[in-house]
Amino acid sequence: MIKKRFLLGYAVVILAVSLAPLAVSQEKADTAKILGNWGIDVYAGDQTYSLKLAVTEENGQLAGKISESMGSFTDVAISEISYDSVTFRFSFVGPTPPDGNSRTIKAEFKVAADTMGGTVSVPDLDFVADASASRSK
Repeated sequence: MIKKRFLLGYAVVILAVSLAPLAVSQEKADTAKILGNWGIDVYAGDQTYSLKLAVTEENGQLAGKISESMGSFTDVAISEISYDSVTFRFSFVGPTPPDGNSRTIKAEFKVAADTMGGTVSVPDLDFVADASASRSK
């Protein structure tokens, strides 16, 4: 019985060690596709909100700042940033309608060459709106 447990444990260790290089060898997403300045339009019913997003990479980590075109917030740091070569996600805290209170705003975009399409949501309000983005020239 002890010998079987030892062999099972040994097999698990060998399997884990043999699969480790596969995890390391996965390619990192090409962040060049999302770096730079973006104009984002959020379509909320009959209102369209325009945002400016600047995405940077610092020491291998994505970072960025977002601003609203009418000045309700400026250069707010984005957080919870992820990009997997297809989907770009981030969040930030900013004032939201209808009362101007600060809430977490989440964005999720499918990335194309110089455009992105997706949604912007405010979970506290159960609000989701379509959004599109284009790279600023």
